[in-house]
Amino acid sequence: MRLTLRGWVAVAVVVAGVANAVAYGPRALNAVVVPVAVGLVVGAVQVWRVSPPRVERVAPDDGFPGETRTVSLALDADRPFPATTTDALSPGLDGDTAVDSVVGDGRVDYEVTYRARGPATLGPATVVARDILGLFSKSFTAGGTTEVLVFPRVRSLGTAARRDLSALADAGRTNERAEFDRLREYVPGDPLRDIHWKSSAKSGDLVVKAYSDRVTADAVRVSAGATDGHEDDAAEAAATLCCALLDAGVPVHLTSPAGVVEATPGDRRRVLVHLSRLRSGSVPDETAEVVVSGDAGKTRVALGGRETTFDRLRADGDAAASSPRGAASPAGTRGTDSGVSA
Repeated sequence: MRLTLRGWVAVAVVVAGVANAVAYGPRALNAVVVPVAVGLVVGAVQVWRVSPPRVERVAPDDGFPGETRTVSLALDADRPFPATTTDALSPGLDGDTAVDSVVGDGRVDYEVTYRARGPATLGPATVVARDILGLFSKSFTAGGTTEVLVFPRVRSLGTAARRDLSALADAGRTNERAEFDRLREYVPGDPLRDIHWKSSAKSGDLVVKAYSDRVTADAVRVSAGATDGHEDDAAEAAATLCCALLDAGVPVHLTSPAGVVEATPGDRRRVLVHLSRLRSGSVPDETAEVVVSGDAGKTRVALGGRETTFDRLRADGDAAASSPRGAASPAGTRGTDSGVSA
């Protein structure tokens, strides 16, 4: 427990009043000193009785750089008290997290803006309790930390890039079928050639044939790497190309220094989560159909062995990030169409 600036002023008033009373008589105490002294005593008792608060954070959805989310903190205590609650933000996050409220009387909200790709943390929260007059304060740390992911941006691709990806997707598809596994309900993005028309006619709903290793058979291999300091550029390029393939109904086999991930059409989030954690390192698979290499000054992309730069693949004037299909996003947010025609 410590005195606030206002508390120090109150102490100074009491000291000056006592000195004045010594010099000119005790009547000066009644007018100013006694009320202020009572306020100091009452404030000290109020803050001394404050028990550690309990803070529960409602994590915001993951998102893209530039997006803003609302963070909610549920504040509870044995007895209510006024306080200022401030949530810590890791680099890559911006926001004014200081909120004045009464702890134990509901929850508080604040806005946080995502600035940079990668894992980021919210918290712990610092709760500064004070008495009603604001003369004393007492600090508590509570709430722990919560991780959020900031995905790499997903850009729009130019016509030539979409055409090249379409060629890769067509080359990756095979007329050979792996071992039949089962019949299942049609999911948007499933190839029409896999529809089992006889079963669909009987059930009234579209049914497709599933194969045990279909993803491996039809997936386009994408491999990404980057030198130190250029991870964001490589992640952005890889995310754009992978999402374009997935939107076109093409499975993706992605490798990077962060590991390996298989993604099926309709599941952008799996790729975006993986690339949000991309770190520096060499390209794991130089023989992949799509190779992304982040280096000083440019991000190089090899499509089917033909090398170019990501800047040349992007559509002119594109500067907007998109949201992952299938991932939670705020109302009214729509993803940029970076797909290719299947």
